[in-house]
Amino acid sequence: MSDDRTSDPYRPPLSPEPGIEPEPPKSEGTLGAGIGLAWTVMVLGEIVLGGLGVSAHPLFLGGWFIPPLIVVIWAISLINRDVRRTGKGMLLGLASVVAVLLLLVAACFGLVIMGGGLHNL
Repeated sequence: MSDDRTSDPYRPPLSPEPGIEPEPPKSEGTLGAGIGLAWTVMVLGEIVLGGLGVSAHPLFLGGWFIPPLIVVIWAISLINRDVRRTGKGMLLGLASVVAVLLLLVAACFGLVIMGGGLHNL
């Protein structure tokens, strides 16, 4: 009934062969970086497109859809390249931009309807 495990209760973990270093774990990015990237692309993209007049030009009526499209494409490419947390953060950041815009539009409509808006001009 002699067993190797009973004679030596602690066995150190196996070490890799000499000269071969284990690969560090691959980083999946961070949610915060993705959210920051999404906000940066949205804000700077709209500023650049507005400065170039792309959003106001009749030929590019949907020009303000370009930055969100860039964010979605970039997020999908990050997710496919195993930087999943940053890609998910970019999608979360895009959702937060949409939520902030929705709240701003609702606040403007509330001001107009409650009498603090356009009739005083």
